[in-house]
Amino acid sequence: MLVLLAVGISAGVPTARRFADRAAVVAAREELIGAIGDTRAMAVSAGGSVVVLRESPATARIEAIGRPTLVRSLEPLEGVAVDLRARGDSVVLRFDALGIGRFASRTISVSRGSVTRTIVVSSYGRVRRR
Repeated sequence: MLVLLAVGISAGVPTARRFADRAAVVAAREELIGAIGDTRAMAVSAGGSVVVLRESPATARIEAIGRPTLVRSLEPLEGVAVDLRARGDSVVLRFDALGIGRFASRTISVSRGSVTRTIVVSSYGRVRRR
């Protein structure tokens, strides 16, 4: 009986780990999308704004007209990695007074363990989940 219980638990552990990884990655991705949305909204009300995304530590710093207003952590749980696919460890996304992006399209990946989720931010500032 005890052997059957041990076999059942050992079969469920990898599934539980993948579920926890998936939940952490989705939470970090949605936090990133929220930061970009907040930046666009702030751009409309303040006449322009910028979000600076960093890989390590994974953060989003939102500025309106040159003054920092909000810093958001993109690591809700330990082990979440953000890949900005940039030459450095940070990316700057600028939005004008209409909330339209002033940058080339960006692909950003969020991963933990074997789970990876990607978003694409278009040059107009729209975000698409992949």
